[in-house]
Amino acid sequence: MVYPLNSRARLAWRAALLCATVIGGMPVIVSAQEAAPAPADDEINTVVVTGIKKSYLDAVRAKRSNIEITDGISSDGLGRFPDLNVGEALQRVPGVQINREAEGRNATINVRGMPGSYAQTTINGVSFAAPPSLANDQGAPLGAFNSDIFSAFVIQKSPMANAPSGGLSGNVDMQIAPALSRKDGGTFKASYEYNELGKNLAPAFTIGYNKHLNENLAVFGTVAFKKENFRRDTLRFNGYSRLTPTLTGLSNSQFATTYGDYYSASDCPAGTTSFCYSLKNALGLPATGDVTPFLSSATGSKGNTGVYALDAIRQYTRTNEGDLWTASGGIEWKPNASTKVGIVGYYTDRDLPKTTQHFLINAVWAGNGTMTPSGTPVQTSDGRWLYETVTHNNFPAKISTRQYGQHQKAGGIVANAEWSSEEWKIDGVLALSKGENSSIETELNLQTNSVSGGGTNGISGTITTGFGDLDDFSYSVTPSPQNILFTSGWTWQGPPTGTDPAGYLQPGGRYYFSLSGSESLAEETVNSAQVNVERFVDFGPIKSIKGGVQLLQNKFQSRGFRNMGFGLQMQNITADMVYTPSFVGDFMNGDADITTNWITFDAERFIDAVTPVTPYTASGGGLTTAGFNIQYADGAFADYNYNTQNDVSQAYIQFKFDTDVLGHRVRGNFGTRYESTDNTIDSYDVVTPFANSVGSLSNFEWQSIENSYDYWLPSAIFAADITDDLLLRGAYYKTYVRPQARQFSPVTRISPSPIANASLSSPTISVSDVTVRIGNNKLQPYLADSYDLSLEWYNRPGGMVSLAYFKKIITGRVVATADPAILCPADGSTWGFGALSWDGQYCTATALSTASSIVHVLASGAYNLDKDTTVEGVEFSIQQNFDFLPGFWRNFGGNFNYAYTDSKSPAIAPFPGISKHAANAILFYETSKFGVRAVYNYRTDYPLNANGTYTGGARSVKERGQLDLSASYNLTDAITLSLDAYNITDEKRYEYENDERFVRWIDYDGRTFTLSARAVF
Repeated sequence: MVYPLNSRARLAWRAALLCATVIGGMPVIVSAQEAAPAPADDEINTVVVTGIKKSYLDAVRAKRSNIEITDGISSDGLGRFPDLNVGEALQRVPGVQINREAEGRNATINVRGMPGSYAQTTINGVSFAAPPSLANDQGAPLGAFNSDIFSAFVIQKSPMANAPSGGLSGNVDMQIAPALSRKDGGTFKASYEYNELGKNLAPAFTIGYNKHLNENLAVFGTVAFKKENFRRDTLRFNGYSRLTPTLTGLSNSQFATTYGDYYSASDCPAGTTSFCYSLKNALGLPATGDVTPFLSSATGSKGNTGVYALDAIRQYTRTNEGDLWTASGGIEWKPNASTKVGIVGYYTDRDLPKTTQHFLINAVWAGNGTMTPSGTPVQTSDGRWLYETVTHNNFPAKISTRQYGQHQKAGGIVANAEWSSEEWKIDGVLALSKGENSSIETELNLQTNSVSGGGTNGISGTITTGFGDLDDFSYSVTPSPQNILFTSGWTWQGPPTGTDPAGYLQPGGRYYFSLSGSESLAEETVNSAQVNVERFVDFGPIKSIKGGVQLLQNKFQSRGFRNMGFGLQMQNITADMVYTPSFVGDFMNGDADITTNWITFDAERFIDAVTPVTPYTASGGGLTTAGFNIQYADGAFADYNYNTQNDVSQAYIQFKFDTDVLGHRVRGNFGTRYESTDNTIDSYDVVTPFANSVGSLSNFEWQSIENSYDYWLPSAIFAADITDDLLLRGAYYKTYVRPQARQFSPVTRISPSPIANASLSSPTISVSDVTVRIGNNKLQPYLADSYDLSLEWYNRPGGMVSLAYFKKIITGRVVATADPAILCPADGSTWGFGALSWDGQYCTATALSTASSIVHVLASGAYNLDKDTTVEGVEFSIQQNFDFLPGFWRNFGGNFNYAYTDSKSPAIAPFPGISKHAANAILFYETSKFGVRAVYNYRTDYPLNANGTYTGGARSVKERGQLDLSASYNLTDAITLSLDAYNITDEKRYEYENDERFVRWIDYDGRTFTLSARAVF
């Protein structure tokens, strides 16, 4: 749902449009005036063409010279991209948006609105193994690289037959300039980063050197180090509940009197898509029950959706601390005029072992605590009624501290050899690469449970959500401390007497501790060899015929583990292992009125005290990476242990043409690419039922499956010179994307033990559920036909105005589902359930069911959508340098770009992550002595998929804009000082559900400042 822009957003749009008007209109205004006297030659020669201005000139020059439709950015002449990370830099490109929901500055991006997994990321035009993403539908974590090793980033929006496939939304090429193209000399940069939130400091340095050993042989090397030390504060509004007697602690009569005005007096129509909810359902009456005694003339008088209040909140701080080392180097040799060979290598290692998540988690759910709203509810735009303030009593009150070490690595080489003559060009590329990513979580939880039977645990908390306005938010909890750490008396709750292998209880069951945590590890290798041959010809408009073959092997290994609490040395814990952390006092820099009744674990001390653990031999033993016993029955282990391998054979042919049509030059190419893939999957599948909640290695066996597929991928592009400075491009290409290896696990996990479904059972019929997580080992790649049209006006040197249209028709998009209409095969014997039947509502295991006992099968998995998804949009960009103006004004320049993106997809599988409107406004002023740049980035709201420990519908991210500033000053010809400031406007990130008053999430990163000194030698 789109809402009117608020005052800040309207101001931002006005500023952006004013900037666009100035940038685009200035040349026209000047040309309409009487021509000024031509400047003297020496005045012309003083125009600055380095630094900020040079980076934009290089981008325009590259865009114009490429046949393909591209956009990009280059370093600013100071050997840097003045942005916080690679993702922040790339979002300056039209059609690229950074995903700020990615934590830890992972800097994943969307290209043309589509998730990062829809883009192909390359280095110097070659596929490589980046650190694999561990998150759903996100691309490579670009925050794993220091941007100082790169010379440019280019978005290929219409990749052709000779380019790597897989870039449905485009190819993101991270370029490292070869040795011979570099100027001799060295550079050293030292920086200091200050993060306002937490007042954290982080040093960084980069050193690089380029050297021509002779005119035909050159080498280069760059090493960059950055200390990571930053924090994010978050409020998560995890769920809103429709009030019921159980949740409010009222009798049915009291509830009907107090809240009946908001519930339908009659049954809601079957199959309704509205939020209609009857009083009968709210009171928990059976279908045949009589609601009449609880009805009055006021029932349903204000609404029929029921009334909602917040049921769960999390105060959350994530601290990130570690190091980022990135390096590149290379050598290039040109033994003669026809031959050139070179090699480029790169390596990055981002290690954040001290990343820690601190949570305060308080929630009410049926049978655990009560909710008492206050004030008057408001009706939101989706028809529901919502209270702003609610008091929770006798709720489970919890703190959770999670060591969350993150480690991302990647390295590789790209070797090139090229020979050319007047008639031939032959080149070969050998690329070897490896990427790794790991997330090691150890979760410590301390909880005061609710008390049943009319008692209370004495804990009360009052929340005012502010309806999404942080200034109006408040939360308080009593008594203090909310949680207590006992030093003795803990009893493990795992089998054979219990079902919670993570947990420990104090006598009486009121106080609870647990140790758990998931470990995710992924490793990928990509090795390829390619030979390209081009024959220059003169067959009318055909000027060359180019072809090539490539062999590529991609190996992916996934490993996952789940900690459990058995065998901890609990006798070693002490009361001072929990404390009140300093961030409680400056949470969100004081902008949020949180409860300060919040303690956290000293995780390192606690873990050192309770380890080493006693092995749990009943499961077959085995410890996680962190040294704890493994819970094999948990999905973190059962779903994520597998290997995949793709052996890909590729060939292409491409014809380049250059001709005149009606006196206008038209050039381009057309061709096709053929790819054949042999896919092998080895998965550690569950083959026998788990005997208890721990499970065992004996429940698993390695299973192997093989798939194969091949595709023809045609492409064509033209570039027509309408005039000397007006260029029209058009392109078509077909490509495909393989399912994301980590997101779509091929492992099938069956939980055959029936679990009673109390909501569907009756006194005469019992209903129970069994669950199946279907392995996605038969998923096919999804394909897309892409169409592009671009009109570009190069109105003056360094200036450009462009308008582009694109459309993508995606076939077979992979989507997750739990819809029994799709996942209820007639034969369920492979799951051990026999024949299955679908009655339009439930999938029933008929062989396991009787008239009085019904078994439902709840299956989940992913499948290739049988209906097309269309994404289309328009991109507009203006870039101008004002060096045609006299005096002071000639040092100004700027860029404005805007993207409109829309998608159409089946209702069952909406396309998340797309902002309809996104814009960047960039204004800079630069002289030979100093330069200043201001960048404002804005995107409208966009939807997310519902996931994680949340209830309710899918969430959306609220519109957001951010202002960044950078400045540099040349002390001498060799020494430059620079200051960069990010998020000057101190923006926050908001999520909501349908209506902004149903606030779901608020992130706060604060402002960041970086002071740098750079010397060249």
